[in-house]
Amino acid sequence: MKAPLPDAAPTWACASDRAGDVAFSWRIRRGTGGAPPLVLVHGIGPGTTGQINFAPLLARLSASHDVHVIDLIGFGGAIPPGRTCTFDVDLWIEQIGRVLDHAGPDAVLIGNSVGGALALRVAARHPALRGVLVIGAPAGQQHATPALRAFWSAPADRAALAAAMRPMTADCAIPSPMVVEARWQAAGDSARRAAFAAMLADPDACLRAAALPAREAAAIRVPLRILHGLRDRACPPGPMARLVLDHMPHADLVLLGDCGHAIMSERAADVDAALSLLLATGYAA
Repeated sequence: MKAPLPDAAPTWACASDRAGDVAFSWRIRRGTGGAPPLVLVHGIGPGTTGQINFAPLLARLSASHDVHVIDLIGFGGAIPPGRTCTFDVDLWIEQIGRVLDHAGPDAVLIGNSVGGALALRVAARHPALRGVLVIGAPAGQQHATPALRAFWSAPADRAALAAAMRPMTADCAIPSPMVVEARWQAAGDSARRAAFAAMLADPDACLRAAALPAREAAAIRVPLRILHGLRDRACPPGPMARLVLDHMPHADLVLLGDCGHAIMSERAADVDAALSLLLATGYAA
């Protein structure tokens, strides 16, 4: 993938629609044409937004793509006024489907972490997708690890947020102060952080809700590439590998050594290669 020219700063616009009774908006970067649209679905953590989650990838994407960056309802710019947001998988699946309607045919869906699990659920319902790239998804996971429980709690301050982020990489690297600050600002005030903690009060139930049922896994026929870190403490690779082995013979699963949950920053070249392969493969019914 060729990165945009340095002097061609990307321009972002907003679009809006409804999922159920909830109005939401998302961001679009219009491309120069000639490449399939990309729809990006973020993972879940304190201060998560589509732009923050996918920042390492967005900086490298070709300017030829239309890029749709979703904030799942309850996160970032998609928090409905006066509404208590819950871990609502059905609502998020509908939301992603509505964005795909706008993106048009031939879209590639890219999901990170829980966003990857949601992307798989959507893929079972949208057989015309050009392809799906799943990055570190807990699609077969039933129980939260200590690292995930720590990350799914409301941080009291920037130091606590940074501490929760460290196990996301294979070597428990100290996160960039710039990234910590961006997430801290996006996490909002104490009320917003409390709402986040309430949404994830039962991490095991959340994982079970997002998990890909066997019948849906078997129904996926779109080109599918799954990347997973072998040293992922938040979402260990075993459940995802078992799901692929038992129910997804058409999927390509790539296990990345010396890699944790932060695949887009730890193994950028592998993410780029997986997307390039999907774009070259095209639709195979």
